[in-house]
Amino acid sequence: MNLVIDFGNTNIKCGVFDTNMLIESKSFQTIDELKVFIKNGSFQKLAVCSVSHSYESLKQEVPDLKNALFLTHHNPTPLSMSYETPETLGMDRLAAAVGASTIFPDVPLMVIDIGTCITYDFINGESEYLGGMISPGVELRYKSMNDYTQNLPLINDLDTNQFIGRTTRESLASGVINGIVGEIESHISQLLLKNADLKVIMTGGGSKIFESKIKSDIFVALEIVLVGLNRVLEYNVE
Repeated sequence: MNLVIDFGNTNIKCGVFDTNMLIESKSFQTIDELKVFIKNGSFQKLAVCSVSHSYESLKQEVPDLKNALFLTHHNPTPLSMSYETPETLGMDRLAAAVGASTIFPDVPLMVIDIGTCITYDFINGESEYLGGMISPGVELRYKSMNDYTQNLPLINDLDTNQFIGRTTRESLASGVINGIVGEIESHISQLLLKNADLKVIMTGGGSKIFESKIKSDIFVALEIVLVGLNRVLEYNVE
């Protein structure tokens, strides 16, 4: 069995794979919970990506990871890389791109990951990672309006059905949620102009909010980072 672990900004997500088949997925709040899960399992190969902890600190804090593959831009992957600063690329973005190309090979792909930030990543039909965009997520947008104004309240509404807000709270929620919907639709439209066969994959905790609001055809894959991380792990032992 393979164990792959994604240390995100909020949660620690794990996937147990039998070769390329996802058998089980877990989410933990703390490293201690993860350590118990690893101790109770039997895993032949492990892989890790992280945007929240340094790899050195993880090796010290979780000794069972000492022989894991820690995803970096130096690892061979099934994708070629055209990103000009691969050393600054979030490894969750790379893993998601690999995961998307694993599910939909040989077609242009856009991966939208809606989390603390919203990332958009583009892979062309020749399995080449070209780059993408990053913008603030829902909670960051709410927080920034509260932080940089005197009178706007901090709200945590993660969804709204309102378009015209009739209160300040409704206006903030509508501006953020519908603004993100417009942003997503615009980016998809731009890529479709030159990529008629584009596949759009949405992932991340916020995908539950926006899945039903996007009119374009999208495919929701919440475990796409884990799938990609496992594919890199298998690719490096083939």
